[in-house]
Amino acid sequence: MKVELENLFSIDESSQDQVIKVYNRYGIFIGAPEIRKRNLKASFNPIFTLNEDVTYEQVADLYKSLEHELGIVSIGERFYFDFSDSEYEQALLFTLNSTGNSPEMFLDDRGTLFSISTYCQHCGLMEKEQLSPLVIDTSKIEDRHLVHVSGYWVASEKLVTLMKQENIEGYDLLEVIHQGPQLGKQPAYQIIPKQMLPTCSSERVKLYFATEQPPCRCGLSGVINGPDSYNRKDITNLQGDVFFSAEWSHDGRYLYRKTLFSRRFRELIINNNISREVKGEKDRNFGPKDWLFDPVLLK
Repeated sequence: MKVELENLFSIDESSQDQVIKVYNRYGIFIGAPEIRKRNLKASFNPIFTLNEDVTYEQVADLYKSLEHELGIVSIGERFYFDFSDSEYEQALLFTLNSTGNSPEMFLDDRGTLFSISTYCQHCGLMEKEQLSPLVIDTSKIEDRHLVHVSGYWVASEKLVTLMKQENIEGYDLLEVIHQGPQLGKQPAYQIIPKQMLPTCSSERVKLYFATEQPPCRCGLSGVINGPDSYNRKDITNLQGDVFFSAEWSHDGRYLYRKTLFSRRFRELIINNNISREVKGEKDRNFGPKDWLFDPVLLK
């Protein structure tokens, strides 16, 4: 697995050579942006690999140099995790990050009852316990098979039928409550895993944005967790196809536990033409209805 970092900021044409020299000084070699008009701001968005030669500590020092030498203070950051073919082939479990290259697949909750408590007094992250079925506008699902709602996965009736036909195991179903227009309303079901996975490997990658506040002492807010990673011996004998992670994730406000799926579930989705096989969000085949599965790494 390769960790890549993308930067994004704007500069004047007259500064481009100086910016490139600063990057080169830290062992990061980037090209000049294309300038179509004189005096037009140029977007710099180099993508480079973090490894033993280019560490994130060096990148943080790079940002300081860009600020002190050139006055560049607004730098966007985005991490990518690039997996090898063998990591896809060997994975027993997959993390489902998207069921369509489209924000419309993340639906808003419309009145589900939760019990809410403060998890961390410092960053304000909240813990919630679901007390009622999810309430959503099921007409928004349209012809999709699976949508994301506040940390939970909601399946269409067609997908539920397919999962039962293929003997996908390890979950309960809870029918959601529809709130919205009657036109397009359809049955839909929250997928609730029955099992929780062991804790992730201590070798799991953990990152943070150097351009933002340091991570909170709770270890959740401000932390960018790398791919889910487990010791092989801990998950080799797992039974079933749907699991909760032991670790908390969050959406910036509320905690939730991620749902992980088996290789059989991923193959079901691909073999039934629900999604093409895509490998990473930079895959050129990643279309508006393709599902993005990341392999769970084995140590």
